[in-house]
Amino acid sequence: MQSDSIALIEDALRRVLDTHKTSPWLDSKAAALYLGTTPGTMKVWRSRGEGPRYHIIQQKLVRYHVDDLDAFVRGEVAR
Repeated sequence: MQSDSIALIEDALRRVLDTHKTSPWLDSKAAALYLGTTPGTMKVWRSRGEGPRYHIIQQKLVRYHVDDLDAFVRGEVAR
């Protein structure tokens, strides 16, 4: 059971790192993995004007820049 949890964590981390290698822009799912939360929490934060800075692309795609996520973790976010 513990090895399954470790495998899931390693897989999530690998996906985030692979995304980060190609682009500093993450979708909600990858950003949630990066922060250790859920995409649902990211959506709630957006609706409340909380959480990390995000960008809307083509009026429908939500993207987070890794630098903005890091700033949020450090408590440097000014909305």
